[in-house]
Amino acid sequence: MTELVEEFYDEPTDYVEDEALGQIVDAMWASYFAHTEFLLPSFDQHDIEGDIYCASVTISGARPGIVTVSVERTLGLPLAQALLQEDGELTDEDVYDSLGEVANIVGGNIKALVPDAGPLGLPVVSTALPLHGASDRLAARLDANWKGQWLTFEVWLAGGNGSENVGG
Repeated sequence: MTELVEEFYDEPTDYVEDEALGQIVDAMWASYFAHTEFLLPSFDQHDIEGDIYCASVTISGARPGIVTVSVERTLGLPLAQALLQEDGELTDEDVYDSLGEVANIVGGNIKALVPDAGPLGLPVVSTALPLHGASDRLAARLDANWKGQWLTFEVWLAGGNGSENVGG
């Protein structure tokens, strides 16, 4: 049925929209960060300037994509401390693992919205934004503020109707 709907329209159907991403992030925050300050979503985009951490997970399948979580680098440690509920010093590995876990949680929920989704890739954390293919389209974005700093959640899905990937 999905393929019929997508073939009817020239533009591919996005199964993930800003509102769905917002609900997923809100639920994740309520589950893992309820003991901290609220995450304040913004209606405006706030590009993160300067040093960043970017955690990403890939979604394979008929409609492959990538889910990213980008934060100002100075927010990495407080975010990891909040997730792990640790007040003391954490290692760089703890920070990377925590950011990867946030991307993994959001990515797993996004994957559930994408028909014929394959496995979720392992989280990758870097100090640069991931490169997207020429056919990738930004399906959803959420900018939010926590403790005076910005986080950006993005979902990129491959363009086209996905039928060229079905069956190999």
